[in-house]
Amino acid sequence: MIPEYLRQNLDLFREDEYTLVIDRDEEIHIIETEEEGEANLESYFEEDAVLFHYPEKRTLPYLDAKKKACQCADKFIFIKKGVNDRWQLHILEFKKSIKYDKWKKIRNQFKYGIMNARALAAFLNIEIDEIILETAYRNDWNPRSALQTPTMMRAANSAAEVKAYEEWRGDCVWLELDSAERSFRHDKIKLDEFGKGIKVFSSSEME
Repeated sequence: MIPEYLRQNLDLFREDEYTLVIDRDEEIHIIETEEEGEANLESYFEEDAVLFHYPEKRTLPYLDAKKKACQCADKFIFIKKGVNDRWQLHILEFKKSIKYDKWKKIRNQFKYGIMNARALAAFLNIEIDEIILETAYRNDWNPRSALQTPTMMRAANSAAEVKAYEEWRGDCVWLELDSAERSFRHDKIKLDEFGKGIKVFSSSEME
């Protein structure tokens, strides 16, 4: 159940800024439109949730763009965790293709997405209990060397690129946040050639 205080706080936002999810059978389409094309993630939620549609366009206005602080992920999703008044935050970024320069940008979008989402959560009086990073993509990362193992890649690529590639292949991302290196779970969502995919969101998943 969505707390009454949260409903009142959400009422202060324009209605097109967010979607409130309270029906377990409801099919929610998370859509992102960019120059590279449109992505459409068919989504289902096993708990109450709040989806914010445009965080990358709604970063805190007093941030310095020269310091890349205005980079932000595409979507914020707050999912309620059980009966306790705690929430799981999903930071979702869409990309058509994954490669070294794209992954570096995604990491920045994750970092500053978390910081902007925390500010939003404070306004809503939401207590974030867990943060999950997610990348929805069409084309996977193919190393420039066309070789399959990181060991073989080292002969053709820089150490930084190899490290980034290994991080992408793994299931966690390390980010410097609040003057400390922190590890976050990272889920990859594969889209088809038309930019479509399916995802079931659950706060109890992999706990």
